[in-house]
Amino acid sequence: MKRKKDKVTAVIEMKITPAKGTGFAKIAQRVARFPEVEACFLMSGAYDLLVFVGGDSLQDVAHFVSAELSTIDGVLSTATHFMLKTYKSKGILAEFGGDGRLPVV
Repeated sequence: MKRKKDKVTAVIEMKITPAKGTGFAKIAQRVARFPEVEACFLMSGAYDLLVFVGGDSLQDVAHFVSAELSTIDGVLSTATHFMLKTYKSKGILAEFGGDGRLPVV
């Protein structure tokens, strides 16, 4: 039996130049339309957008970032962080047996 290939997830910080009249929305909407993009958030702090991207491999995600995201007009820089292991997601602990939910105290 062939093992299902695990999907790769990356978190990408993007610094962008806001467009006159539309601010960050124009670039954010363009980024959000890519099928590889699972989520896109406007952030406060050191970068402007936080983007979650999925792909079949590290190389696929790296290619998407370099060929698609970083070439958009107004994108100043990107920083890609690959998720290596999940300990908790959507309130559920991973790999700890049971349903993994923490009791509410």
